[in-house]
Amino acid sequence: MKSSVALTFLGVAVSLSSAFYLGQTDRPFEIVGVRFCPETANRGQKYVDSQEESQYALDKRFCRHEVKMLKRVWEQKQLESSYPLPMESLKIRVIPPTDYSAIWFLVAPVSMGISYLAWAKKCEEDEMNAHLELEGFKTQIKLVGVSARNERDFKSQTINTNWDKQRVKAGFISVDAIQDRLRRQTEITNKQHEAALNDYSAMIAELQKKRDESLRDAAKARKETKKDSDTSDTTTAATQVSSDKELVNQLVEALKSHESGWLWTVIKAVKPLWIIGEQGTGKTNTAVAIALIRKHCLDVPIYRIADRHMNGANSKAWKLLDAQVKADNDSAIIEALQDTYERRLERIEQDLPDNQSEQFLLDEFTHLKDIDSETVKRFIKSTFSDTRKAKERFVGVTHLGTNEAFGDGTAAMRKAGSILIEKFTVDGERPLPRVVVRHGLVDDLGNKLEDVEKSLPGWFEANKIYNHFNGKPIDA
Repeated sequence: MKSSVALTFLGVAVSLSSAFYLGQTDRPFEIVGVRFCPETANRGQKYVDSQEESQYALDKRFCRHEVKMLKRVWEQKQLESSYPLPMESLKIRVIPPTDYSAIWFLVAPVSMGISYLAWAKKCEEDEMNAHLELEGFKTQIKLVGVSARNERDFKSQTINTNWDKQRVKAGFISVDAIQDRLRRQTEITNKQHEAALNDYSAMIAELQKKRDESLRDAAKARKETKKDSDTSDTTTAATQVSSDKELVNQLVEALKSHESGWLWTVIKAVKPLWIIGEQGTGKTNTAVAIALIRKHCLDVPIYRIADRHMNGANSKAWKLLDAQVKADNDSAIIEALQDTYERRLERIEQDLPDNQSEQFLLDEFTHLKDIDSETVKRFIKSTFSDTRKAKERFVGVTHLGTNEAFGDGTAAMRKAGSILIEKFTVDGERPLPRVVVRHGLVDDLGNKLEDVEKSLPGWFEANKIYNHFNGKPIDA
């Protein structure tokens, strides 16, 4: 700490000294200081005292005053003068030019920065020492408290023992009575412990009894249900399959009939799908709706969902999906990205068939690069190159579709290997049906299309898609 304080004051002193030199002005030319000091005319005379007094009077009158001027001006005036003064009567002092180095412009801020860091270190040490001292006080208080309590118990027991000895000695109580009291206290303690054990055993037995009764009732109910349903299982299953198939066909036809079926083309595409837009554009709701359609119409289950707002603002939408794995915080999402990258490589090596495809939905991707840029960079490259071979249907949600979100050097890869849809809102709360497919669509000849204006049907919402397969078909 002393070294930090000393370094602080040293840095301040150097800074102030440097600041003094910073205020000086450079003078790149020479100047001369000229004094007119004529000799007395009495020099060489007989009277010495008169010479010294005369010379002193002349010096006091003329030689005390010095005139400064540029050296070249002085020399020029000397040359131009018709009657130049004799050099013996002049005292000339040459003042050399000054040149102040720019190093002072660096010394002041550097030394001040060093002093600031030294003082900050000193403050940090003071805070740490204060914390340690406080913890020491807490520990000491606890130790003193425990010691005092044990000391009181020991003294109380000692006093009681001494008083018992005094009572026995005085004849107020016998030794047998004391021993009988200790024996009864021990018996009471043992009884209390035994009663507690009996109560615990009774509670365990009651819980076991209730569990056995529940299992017996459940088994009986399953047996009766099986008897009643054996005759109708085949018919019910066939009816259910037919109903589900009809719902799927109805929804697919509605998607195909909307604006030449562009939305159905996007949903059944194997390319990774990215949805971008401002807050309030309904990006998450659209992603969940697409996932539900892929699940019911393409038989692609949801394997993983990752969203830091899964249990908050987006919980109503995410609860409509059944996922095997969920990540609801930043650290879990980063681990999910790492696991997904490795899982894709494993699935590619297995060369899985199309009927073993799975879905991965990732929301709030925008900020992940700031948490672990290396993992995100590797995940992005894998997303644009490995999802098709890994039989993964990926949907990502983010605010931006630029290198700021995806990283430098990914523009060409994004356009060639993904579909990007932008959503819109007017007031930041109500999403508009208007969308723009920035890239990913092609025309009938396979030419790539960019910035294609489209719209979503009015019934294209996650709740309505979910209800369509749960008793409330959409009216498309």
